[in-house]
Amino acid sequence: MQITRLLRKIACALLLLAAGNVWAQAPSKTIRWIVPFPPGGITDVLARLISVQLQPGLGQVIVVENRVGAGGMIASEVVAKGPPDGSLLLIGGPIIPTAPSLYKSLPFDPLRDLAPVAQIGSAANVLVVAPSHAAKSVKDLVEMARRSPGKLNYASTGNGSVLQLSAEMLKRDTKTFIVQIPYRGSPEAVTAVISGQVDFLFDNMVASLPQIMGGKLRALAVTSRERDASIPGVPTMIESGFPNFVISTWNGIFTTGGTPAAQVARLDAEVRKVLAMPEVVATINKTGVRVNYLGSADLARIVKEEAAHWAGVLKYAGVKPE
Repeated sequence: MQITRLLRKIACALLLLAAGNVWAQAPSKTIRWIVPFPPGGITDVLARLISVQLQPGLGQVIVVENRVGAGGMIASEVVAKGPPDGSLLLIGGPIIPTAPSLYKSLPFDPLRDLAPVAQIGSAANVLVVAPSHAAKSVKDLVEMARRSPGKLNYASTGNGSVLQLSAEMLKRDTKTFIVQIPYRGSPEAVTAVISGQVDFLFDNMVASLPQIMGGKLRALAVTSRERDASIPGVPTMIESGFPNFVISTWNGIFTTGGTPAAQVARLDAEVRKVLAMPEVVATINKTGVRVNYLGSADLARIVKEEAAHWAGVLKYAGVKPE
């Protein structure tokens, strides 16, 4: 896949650049940046790209560590339980505000023990069907669901994920009954939609765009506030009649809760400088993520709002904490 090859090239280049910078600096204290996903993926690439550019401004070496597992909670716990001095960073997304409603016995509180630093950017999610599907719009899909309750189904890529909850929001807002068909990941779910085994899927734009551009999937709507430049002919959910249906998969930087406000502000300021660099913006945009910097206070507001919002959707969907 073209995106995968691009990510590998970027990741390799960043690893070499980071190694050179480590030897060139004498840090007061090394910063560990914890990534919840494997090396080479979009989240990992974002962390490595930004860490390289952050080091000169902070005057500290940043070492990226991949701690994979438990839906991002293993990595989150490392940072949540660390020293409150800004020496640990986490790259995280919507799992942070949804975690309190998904997990019954977490050994930390994501909303209390993780301090928002800044939002990096976001990627739109997209509602897709097979090209041969009878629904040509979201309106068509909803009308089909209303005519035949329980006949329509959707693919999900994880119980409690934002993508699954997007479908549950659609059900709630339209008062329809649509059956969930769970899959182990996006590739399986996309294959099921393409083959016609499942009616539709909410997926991350980055994952589905190659199939959309290749004619294997048809996009009915994007969940961003504005149309996505990659597929400008596809309407938003707002344009499709859902004024409050704005959802994105965002990437933010967090540090340990209780870190002094001055240290958080310093990290925030340096991230803002990095995300204003044209070469950084261009590289990030190539991954499918759109740079959309927000400061610490704005990211904290988003986390708080999404925690309340998704708690309601999870309750509607009948997803119980595990």
